[in-house]
Amino acid sequence: MNSSRRQFLTTYASLAAGATFGSSLFLSGCRTKKTKKRSLKLGVTGWSAQGYRKVIEELGFTEQTGIEVEVIVRPNATNELLTQMASSVLAGTSPYDLIDLEDSAAMSLSRSRWLMGLDNLIDQSVWDDFTPQLMEMTKVWDQYEGQTFRVHHNFEMCYWWYRKDWFEQKGIALPKTWDEVKEMGEIFTDKNRGIWASEEALMKNSYLSVYLEWLGCQAGSSPYELDDNFRDCLKYAHDLIFKHRVMNPACTQKNYDQQNNDYIADRVAFMRQWPFFYDVCKQHKDWYSDEKVACGLPPVGPGGKTVSTFAAGWGWAIPNTSLMKEEACQLLKFFINTENASKMPQYSDWFLNARKSVLASTKGSKLAEYLKMYLDAGVVGTRPFHQSRYTEALAKVENVASAYLTNQINLDQAMASRKLKLERL
Repeated sequence: MNSSRRQFLTTYASLAAGATFGSSLFLSGCRTKKTKKRSLKLGVTGWSAQGYRKVIEELGFTEQTGIEVEVIVRPNATNELLTQMASSVLAGTSPYDLIDLEDSAAMSLSRSRWLMGLDNLIDQSVWDDFTPQLMEMTKVWDQYEGQTFRVHHNFEMCYWWYRKDWFEQKGIALPKTWDEVKEMGEIFTDKNRGIWASEEALMKNSYLSVYLEWLGCQAGSSPYELDDNFRDCLKYAHDLIFKHRVMNPACTQKNYDQQNNDYIADRVAFMRQWPFFYDVCKQHKDWYSDEKVACGLPPVGPGGKTVSTFAAGWGWAIPNTSLMKEEACQLLKFFINTENASKMPQYSDWFLNARKSVLASTKGSKLAEYLKMYLDAGVVGTRPFHQSRYTEALAKVENVASAYLTNQINLDQAMASRKLKLERL
């Protein structure tokens, strides 16, 4: 366990044990503590900051409300953000009045009751604008104890990217099943040239866990369930590396940047990756072509077609200790307004999601085209999660799987260790 994770868990435990904050904290409304007037602090990731500034300026939020917004770059790493938030909450403050949260951080903060309930801010017209897939995501990842604590602004799937030019040269189709994926090592892998059929980012610290969740989804299982169904997922991943030579064993030490660089260096035939990969590829103008960065439907696993991939995403939440709740509520309502939501993707794909108005207004966008393709094909399942202690469960499963995928333990030992660690949560 790294120091930031240890620090967060220690702070979290001391806070949860105290009597200062009760269940009413989660339900508090848009009341602002009296304080000296300042700009509203919007916490976002570094890669999305410019898009936010454009939206706020171009759509006229400050002009309409008189509220100045300071866009602040929050820590990218979930553990660092949780540590920062824990320290602030203990002091009765918050570094942000409105914050853009990923799934894992949202789970931890909502279960700590550090986020405000938002249902009184969401008009029925907004709910009516949600597709069934986005509504299902909301029920699992944005609601807790009957309250909505986050509103998604993007809907990102693990897409299946491939070298269409290579597949056409070989005269073969993109693999459609797990068994067909296994055959790709014999066709594409050339160790002497450093070329592999596929690649994943399997480094610990949330990269590996995403892959495990994706396999679990495809198998109709979950890394966090106390049953033996996940055994096939682990064995499948291990076999792709060591038996079928589909993936390089070095992928257990790689992150997304390294994975993407290998693809752009013409060393990978196909791979699973988030949609930001498309933007990364487009930046390499001398290399990019549609044939090099094609998107197809993912392979069907034991769970069937309807769970071939899952959607994750980021969304807005208001910390209970915000000093400008009323202003934060106004900005949130501005963002989720159906008219504004439909315009925001033109400033950044970070705001592309599965709302009906957004899908109708994004014609001509490649990523919107891929999103619609996956939704229409009915291949999007729900991301597996641990109901109460997601961040801790994620770390424990990652540690066990990493030991198995690097041949430090065998499959029986991995399954037994996973079960024991999850039971102790």
